[in-house]
Amino acid sequence: MVMSRFQFQSTWCGVTVRHQPWNRRVVDMRSWAPGLILALLATAPALADEPPVMVLEGDVAALYANGDFVVWNPKAGGGRGSMMVAATPVGKPGDKPPSIESTLDVVAKAPIGSDGKFRLEAVADNPRRVYFYVLNAVSPQGHRMAPVKGNAFILEPGDLTLTMSKRGRFVVEGGKYNDAVYNTWRLSDEYKAAEADQARLYTPVDGESEQDKRRRLDMAAEAQQRVLTLESEGRARIATTHPEAIVRRLTIETTWLSGPWMLDALRGLAELTPEDPWVLERLAAAEAGAAKRAEERKRFAIGQDIRDFTADTLEGDAVRLADVRADSRLVLLEFWASWCGPCRVEIPHMKEAYDRYREKGFEIVSFTIDDDREAWEEASAEEGLPWINLGMGPEAEAPVAYNVTGVPKNYLVDSRTGDIVAKDLRGHKLDEKLEELLN
Repeated sequence: MVMSRFQFQSTWCGVTVRHQPWNRRVVDMRSWAPGLILALLATAPALADEPPVMVLEGDVAALYANGDFVVWNPKAGGGRGSMMVAATPVGKPGDKPPSIESTLDVVAKAPIGSDGKFRLEAVADNPRRVYFYVLNAVSPQGHRMAPVKGNAFILEPGDLTLTMSKRGRFVVEGGKYNDAVYNTWRLSDEYKAAEADQARLYTPVDGESEQDKRRRLDMAAEAQQRVLTLESEGRARIATTHPEAIVRRLTIETTWLSGPWMLDALRGLAELTPEDPWVLERLAAAEAGAAKRAEERKRFAIGQDIRDFTADTLEGDAVRLADVRADSRLVLLEFWASWCGPCRVEIPHMKEAYDRYREKGFEIVSFTIDDDREAWEEASAEEGLPWINLGMGPEAEAPVAYNVTGVPKNYLVDSRTGDIVAKDLRGHKLDEKLEELLN
C-alpha cells in the first residue's frame, strides 16, 4: 500500500493502525479504538477470577501399579470416626451393594500408571482436610486390594508431591499446611529413626529361638509406642502453640491419636476464635467425651463383666456370645477389618495359638468392622479363618457396645465368670496368658 510521507501503519495487539497527520488521526481513532479495547481485554489474563488449584503428583509404586487414586471429602461433622466410617454402601436386601466410590463425595480422581505414578488436579479454594483411597487396585496375585482407611492430608493450592513406602506410610510435601500439620514431626530425624526401628524389629529373623523372638517383639512393641508418642507430642505442640488458628484447627481435625492435650488445644483455639461454632461444638463434645471415656475405662477394665451380643456369620447364621462362652473356658473377642494391616499380620500367630489351645477350651470370636461385605468375604477367604467369624460394620451392635473406634482391639474372657482377664494381647503375650490360664 502506498502512503504519503505523513502516513505509516503499525500493528498492536492484533489491530492494524494507520497513522495520519494529527488533525485527521483524531477522527480515525474513534473508529478503531473500540476494537483495540476489545483486543486488550481478550488478551488480558483471566487467572484472577479462577479458583486456586492443587496439582498433586504421586508415586505409590511401592504398593500399587494400577487402580485409581481417589481424593474425597469426609462426612460432615466427622471426627476420628469419619476416618473409619468412611463409606457405607447401602442397598436393598439381596442386591449387590454399590461401589465404594459411589458413596463418596469425590473431589478428584486420577488413574495410577503401571509405574505407580499419577497426576491429579483439584480445586483448592480453601485449605481443608481430605482423605484418599486407592480403589480398583489388583495385587500381582490377582486379588482385589481393599482400600486403606484413615489416609488424610490437607487439600491446599500449589504443586504437591506424594510418596508412599512399602509399608503404606506416605508423605505429602510442597504445601504450607501439610508441612505445618504433618511434616514438622513426621519428617523429624527422631520420628524417622523410631519408625525404622519399628520396621526392623517387626521383621522376622531366620533361625531365632522362641525366647529371642519374644524379646524382639517386646522391643518392637516399645518402638511402636515410641512412634505413637512422638506423633502425639508433635500434634499436641502444633495444636496448642501454633500462631495460626487454621493450622491448629487442621491439626485437631486430622488427629486420630487423641490424648489429654486435646481439651487444652480446643480451649486455646476457642480463645483465638471465640465465635467459631465448630470450635465451640467440638469443645463441648470433648469435655463430655472425656467424662464418658473415664467411665468406659472402668467398665472395660480387667475384672469387669463382658457384654453379650448377637451377630451373623458370613453364611447368615446368628451367633450369641453367651452361647460361645457356654462351650468354652476362654474366649478371645477380636475386633478387626480387612483393611487393617496390623490385624491381618497377627492372624497367622492367632491361628497357631488356636490350634495349640482349642482342645483345652480356647475359642476365638472375631468381629469385622468392615462396611463392605465383599472385602470381608475376600479377606476371610485369603486368611482362612478357622474360628467364629462375625460381622459387620462399625455401627453394628458389638462394636457399638464395646466403643470400638479403632482396630485391632481384643478382650480375653473367662467363659465361666464372664470377666475380662486381659486386653489387647498380641503375639507372644497371648501365648503367655493362655499358658498361664490353660496349662
